[in-house]
Amino acid sequence: MKREKKQKPRYSLGQNLVYYYKILRQNKSKVIYMVAAGIPFAIIATLLANYTPKIILDRLEFGDPYTRIAFIIVGVFAAQLLTDLVNNGVNAQKSMYTVDVFSYFSVLTEKKLLEIDYEYLEDPQVQVIKSKAHQAAAHNHTAMVNLPNTLSAFMTNLLQFVIFGGILSTLNPVIILLLIGTSFLNYLPQKLLREYTHRTKDARQKEGRKLSYFSRLSDNFGIAKDVRLYNMDSWLTDAEKAAFSRYQKLLMQLENRSFFVSLVNFSVTLLRDGAAYAYLIWRAVRGEISSGDFVLYFAAISNFSGWFTGVLNGWSALHTASLQICDFREYLEIPDKFNHGAGVPLPSEGEPLQIQLRDVSFTYPKAEKPTLTHINLTIGGGEKLAVVGLNGAGKTTLVKLICGLYTPTEGEILVNGHPIDAYNREEYYSMISAIFQFSVTLPISISENIGVCEKEELDTERLERAVRLAGLTQKISSLPLGLDTPINKTIHDNGIELSGGELQRLLLARAIYKDARLLVLDEPTAALDPVAESEVYAQYHEMAKDKTSIFISHRLASTRFCDRIILIDGGTISEEGTHDRLLARGGKYAELFHLQSQYYQEQGVTAC
Repeated sequence: MKREKKQKPRYSLGQNLVYYYKILRQNKSKVIYMVAAGIPFAIIATLLANYTPKIILDRLEFGDPYTRIAFIIVGVFAAQLLTDLVNNGVNAQKSMYTVDVFSYFSVLTEKKLLEIDYEYLEDPQVQVIKSKAHQAAAHNHTAMVNLPNTLSAFMTNLLQFVIFGGILSTLNPVIILLLIGTSFLNYLPQKLLREYTHRTKDARQKEGRKLSYFSRLSDNFGIAKDVRLYNMDSWLTDAEKAAFSRYQKLLMQLENRSFFVSLVNFSVTLLRDGAAYAYLIWRAVRGEISSGDFVLYFAAISNFSGWFTGVLNGWSALHTASLQICDFREYLEIPDKFNHGAGVPLPSEGEPLQIQLRDVSFTYPKAEKPTLTHINLTIGGGEKLAVVGLNGAGKTTLVKLICGLYTPTEGEILVNGHPIDAYNREEYYSMISAIFQFSVTLPISISENIGVCEKEELDTERLERAVRLAGLTQKISSLPLGLDTPINKTIHDNGIELSGGELQRLLLARAIYKDARLLVLDEPTAALDPVAESEVYAQYHEMAKDKTSIFISHRLASTRFCDRIILIDGGTISEEGTHDRLLARGGKYAELFHLQSQYYQEQGVTAC
């Protein structure tokens, strides 16, 4: 089997560094200064730490007066204290600004998610791109977010490596080659271990999730009855033991490799430092270096490997950050499909919307066959259209196409004679009030959820009308805070949770409040009881007054009040007409209607 060719990163490390720091300079410029300030102070701290013993020993060896030595010691330690204080302050600031950087990149990813064209949200390829971008900005320890600190550490290690490499070269240049060579011998096994850890991470996480599942299952009171009634305890115990055994095996494989790498590291370090120290002692015994030089060289040899390894690890971390920036940029740079620029003017106020679908087909990304094929449909201005069909027939897909959330794979959709793409998409959305099967409320007041705006901007008259038509008056009057009652008990101490039916009424009120020219109701009464459902139907004409409306329902009896009904079957419109005409035709619609209605007929119903 041929090995898959590795894809070249879209941007180079240099391009990504320029891009990254351009963002920081515009929004979080203090991070740059803090990182830059930290480098020289870190170098000074290292120099002081390594040179202080040499300075003191040299002064003692040369017989300087006690007062002078004391003065030097106080001065050096004062410089060390000052440097440490500055370094601690800089590091604290860097940590704080790293959180700011994380917050900023998180906001950018969320902003893109809220603004990206809806059609992309159901594209598997875009989902992968989005997931990688979110992982890059998932927390303040990712390589991308932590790039300023990584670059600071890399530059610090590089400068220390150069400075102390120069110092050690005065002892013997061969020492440098020995330290660099053995540092590579230490670095390579660690690099291979990191790669193995990353490569096998998914397998460990998979088994870890299984163990967590069993742990949560044991604490789940809801399953307790089934465990006892169906004797599931032995089976669950055996399954958990098997999962633990597999997880333990994966951990042992990782631990064995970690132990081997540690053993190699210890052996190489022992040989390297032993040889270097032996040479250093030999030179000292022969009187070729002073006591102060001995201590300085000793400290430099001890730390040299760490600096060199820090350079290699830093370089690797920079490239990891660059790859994450590539993922992040790829997500932010996904181009718009829809028209968000200048568009044709919206129809004049009061002009009803006429919608035409010309040979429209639509296939979801990666789907094997189209959901809708060759749909030809004209919805007249002010017409009330019902769309019916079995689950998965494509009813919701059809209205999402009309709402401009999807783009047809083939064909075109026109609104008042203009293709949807000719309108600015945000302006086009302003003409639509819609309720879909899956919608959410926000943790704000009921009135703000209905108006989707600040409390001060609410239109009281429109709000009262929306509440009345949606059938929420009685519920709101029972609440001490009325329309000001916040939703969500977790966030608000005085918050409430709405039932399924109450939530559906709230969403209906939201659609009514918007008062747009196209009203789309996708199963608006699915969570309502029969009495509440009939109340909504009774108000439907007032809701849809002077509007073009599309009503989707599984309950065929609920479509009687619409001007026309279309039945979608097999991805296309198989029947259309009024309720009575479709029943008289005796086709698929009539068959489905009679199947549903038999459950509401007393004849043939047997009591349990």
